[in-house]
Parts: sequence; C-alpha cells; structure tokens
Amino acid sequence: MNDLAPLRTLIRERIGLHFDAASETTLREALARRIAHTASDGPAAYLARLRADEAELMALGSLLTINETYFYREAQHLELLTDHLIPTLRARDHAPPETPIRILSAGCSSGEEPYSIAIALEQRLGAEAAAAVRISAGDLDPEVLERARAGRYGAFTFRALDPALRARHFTRLDNGQHQLAAAIRARVDFLALNLLARDYPPGLQGQDVIFYRNVSIYFDPPTRAQVLAQLARLLNPGGFLIVGVAETLANDIGLLRQHVHRGIFYFSNAPLAQPALTPPRPVRRTPPPLDPARCYTEALELARAERYTEALTRLAMIPLERRSVAALELRALLEFETGAIAAAQASCEQALASDPWSLEALLVSARCARRQGRTQAASTQLARVIYVQPECWRAHYQLAELHRAEGAAAPAAREYRIARNLLTAELPPGAPRPLLPSALSRRDLRLICERHLARLAAQGAD
Repeated sequence: MNDLAPLRTLIRERIGLHFDAASETTLREALARRIAHTASDGPAAYLARLRADEAELMALGSLLTINETYFYREAQHLELLTDHLIPTLRARDHAPPETPIRILSAGCSSGEEPYSIAIALEQRLGAEAAAAVRISAGDLDPEVLERARAGRYGAFTFRALDPALRARHFTRLDNGQHQLAAAIRARVDFLALNLLARDYPPGLQGQDVIFYRNVSIYFDPPTRAQVLAQLARLLNPGGFLIVGVAETLANDIGLLRQHVHRGIFYFSNAPLAQPALTPPRPVRRTPPPLDPARCYTEALELARAERYTEALTRLAMIPLERRSVAALELRALLEFETGAIAAAQASCEQALASDPWSLEALLVSARCARRQGRTQAASTQLARVIYVQPECWRAHYQLAELHRAEGAAAPAAREYRIARNLLTAELPPGAPRPLLPSALSRRDLRLICERHLARLAAQGAD
C-alpha cells in the first residue's frame, strides 16, 4: 500500500489513533505484520477486511499502541489516590455509606494499572477495600483483556513494584511467570472499551475517579477533546480524572478544572472558577516571544537533574512546527526513560524525518524497537549509527546486548570487544557525548564489557 491515507483515516475515525507522515514506518510495519498474520491477499484486501471486521481492527490498534505498562508505573498517582482523593471522596456525604467508590482505568492494557490500584487500596484500607471500592478497567483489544483477566506476568513488569508487595500478592509459577492472587483479581471488572465509540458500555456512568494515563498521546487535539468530553460525562459531580505526567498540558483544555496536590496535577469536573461580577479592567500585556532554544536548554538542565517530568513539560511548550531535531531527540529519550515507549518511537520518527542520520534518535529508536521485540529494526538502526559514527561505543554496546540476547555469541563478543576498546581510549575532540549522564563511569562500563567477554569466551565464542 503506497498511499497510507485511507488506512490512517479508518484508524482515526474508528478508534481515534492519529498517525501523521512521520509515523509511516510504525504504521507500515504493523500493517505488514497483520497482513501476514491474517494471510490477507495484499493491502487492499486487508483494508477491506478492516472495514468489516471489528476484532481485526482492534488487533491492529493494539499493535499500534504497543501495550507498554508495568506495576506501579507513575506511583505518585497511586499515592495521590490513596492519600488524598479517597479521603476526600469518603468525607463527602452525597451517597449512602454502603455505596462503593467507583474507579475506572481507561485504556488498561494488560491489567497492570487497575491491579496496581487494587493493591495500593489494599495497602491503605486493608480488607475494607474489597467492599469500599469498585474498580472497572477497559481496553479495545479483547486478547489483551483476556491476558489481564488471567493475571499472569513476567518479571520485567515488576521493575517498579516493592519486592514485599510482589511477595505478598503474587505466586511464582513453574514457567517463570507470576500469578496474581485471586483476591486482588476479583476486585477488577474488565470490559471492552473503545474510547472513540459513540456510546460507552452501560454501567460505566457514575465514576468517582478515572485513570486515563498514557493514552491521549495517540490522539490528535480534536480527538483528545472528544474523548475527554466523553470521560467527563462518566464522572460523578466533583469526580476526579488523572492523566499521565507528560499529558497534563495536552489535556488542560478548559473542559475540566485543574488541581495540584504536593506537586501532582489532576483534574476534576467541579465547576470552573467564575469571574468576578465586576472584574477589574484587564491590562494588555504582550507576552514575551517564545524562545525554543531557551526552552530546550532549560529542559536539558532539568533532565540532567533527573527531573524528567518537568523537562517534558518544558519541551511541550515548544510548538510542534518549531521543535528542532535536538528537542525531538531529548523528548524521545525522556519518553523512553519514563516508559512511554510508543511516544518515544513517534518522537524518534519525527526527528529522523528532519535528519535521517540523527545519532540520538537512531539510538533511542533502536532501544524502542528492542523493547517492542523488533530485533531486526533495532539492529538496522544501530548499523546506521555505526556507519555514520564508527567510534560510538553506545551503538556497539547496544548491538552486543542484542546479539547476546539472541544467543549469537561470536557477534556479541565482537561488539563487546569494540565497545571495550572505545571506552578505554580517550574521547577524540568533538566526539558526540550522551545527552544525559550515564549512571556508570566509563571504567565501570568497560569492566561490564570485559565480564561479558569472559563469559562468552567460556561458552566458546571467539
């Protein structure tokens, strides 16, 4: 399919996902995978199938959104819920005492978010949580929802979860996965939910809190406003809506009232502040012109201080048409570091559309591809880095890790050796440096390479 416009239009109209020209690579790869999976007779036949097969459209949408999540992601929102929102809701006297607080996880993916909510509430309320709170969770992909209901997870999804909570609520299975306790699974009701549907499933009306995190990044502004309006209608008066830390500005469109509690932003459908009856005459002030270079410099300083959310917020102030390649590179890196893999890939594609040999964009794109299981794409991006910058140890190290994960011992040893040698040598004048400082010194990284080389040698690799 040379012209992706009909596919983009269908995806946007039916499930709200927005893909511009900069996202063409992602769209073409997903299209090729689904054509092969369904054994369709070419792109035209597959497009016809999409128009008639709702399940296939959901499968394609799930592939495009890359269900990247993990337990206790953006844990500050769980603290906001348990320490502030729940006490606020329980202090109100609008409903009978036996009426449970209702929480919706919109775009729940494979279940880590709603189950994290259930675990956090268990920590806060104890056994009372089962009756005091009712949790619903929706996603557009039936297969993902089935995995969520099963409640079985690999070790990588626990990277932000306290080991004590993992030990308390999960049982290790023989296949290496972990089974969530039935008591926690029973507290979440999963249902199919297309956020762009005209009518949401019956029974969702009357929510007290909606988690709508890391979903709106896939929508353009008109779609974002449409979905936000739909979700606002689900909320009880005074109900709360929580978005991802990097999505606050994009969803602050005047529809809901913004609040901040201990530095954490959220929204409510409480009445917006009304102007005074006799407002003072406004003084006309011409705002200073936005300086994209200054925004980038400030964002970089914040990022190097590990204040990633603030750095992303600062970058979001730069209009899309004025974002430099450097700003897009930094945005992609920060999105990757905060777990927004699909958003990071989109930012990489935007940077590469302007500069096909952007070193940082290629490196982050390779990391995204590897996280998504697209090893060939990751290898291709790293090869491009090495072609244009042979002395880039980061590319050689990433490629070594990729080969080692695939069991290719000899190529892995070769790349580790090159990375070690580059880390041993002095940096040549003008050599590109990482945007963010590494947690490990060059000496530590060199020792890691040597350790891997010793292990590979023991396996018989040259």
